Amino acid sequence: MKRYHSHLGRDIVLTAGSARDLEPGQFGVLAIDGGAGGWSVVHKGPGGDVMELNNDMHFELPEDALAFVKELIELMAVGDAGA
Repeated sequence: MKRYHSHLGRDIVLTAGSARDLEPGQFGVLAIDGGAGGWSVVHKGPGGDVMELNNDMHFELPEDALAFVKELIELMAVGDAGA
């Protein structure tokens, strides 16, 4: 699976488990225990703060986490269009 993705102009990065490599505004799909513990979805805000977007739910496969991020981005795009 590719490490860098883009969806509707938003960057998504698959990482080995740390959000420190993310730039502000990027989404991350993070491996938990090298992927053995699942995958988490985060967003790094403009101020450098990182928010986990899937709460306590972890995805078994990185593809599932990536699909979740893309759905979130699509929901954000719909929200932005209505503003």
